[in-house]
Amino acid sequence: MRIIHVVGRSNSGKTTFIHSLIPLLKNHGKTAVIKHLHSHHFELSPGKDTTTHYEHGADIVIGTDPEKAMAAIRNGSLYDMLDLLADQGVEYTIIEGHKAESFPKVVIGDLEIEQCILRNPKPEDVLTQISEFAEVFTLQGLVQELKRDCMSDETGCIAAFNGIVRKVTGSEITESMDFSDTTTINALSEDIQKDMEQIPGVLGVRFHHRTGVIPAGDNLTYIAVIAKHRQEAFAALMQGIDRMKHELHDVGKTLEGEYHGNA
Repeated sequence: MRIIHVVGRSNSGKTTFIHSLIPLLKNHGKTAVIKHLHSHHFELSPGKDTTTHYEHGADIVIGTDPEKAMAAIRNGSLYDMLDLLADQGVEYTIIEGHKAESFPKVVIGDLEIEQCILRNPKPEDVLTQISEFAEVFTLQGLVQELKRDCMSDETGCIAAFNGIVRKVTGSEITESMDFSDTTTINALSEDIQKDMEQIPGVLGVRFHHRTGVIPAGDNLTYIAVIAKHRQEAFAALMQGIDRMKHELHDVGKTLEGEYHGNA
């Protein structure tokens, strides 16, 4: 899921720009918008059932009608919401506001800020430079992508794997794993994915390995395989996991001079 982060001063034209951008993005995929409300908190309608359910402690309350659904989510951070949208198969999310976040940005107006890649552009310019914007990955998001791009009448299963940085391995304690060489890690990940896709019966693979320093307990990698039969999906998963262990994680060891963990 691509993140198009739009920022600017109040009354700079951000909302008008976003209104023009939404239909362009929708031509290419499912599109969402997250708006930073600052101190203007969203008020739930007093006395309504959806409000009282929330007031009585429900973590999530959803109201539906024939046209739309609205949700109130307790303690929902920006990153929680991005994961939720990725899980739903959203391909493009526009963030309005949240200036302190470090995503590459579209700046409307004269605001000076880091990570500006476009200033006062035409909406079409965003599409031209879409590859420069950040991506968010979730395991369910990869599954949704396979369903969207690779489903066929022969599809029999989707198998998925979520690797996590394990903290305790026998007597060894792992605080983090370091995968700071983004170029090498991404190239190896792409090669592993292509290799998995060559297994007979496999219809598609999505492989994402996080980069940077990953603390113990955090997600490290997502792999999803769509195949004609479960045996083919499992074979591809095992091949990909084994290559990831022996090549990606060994590369992490040689690049940094010290291996920070086990997978």
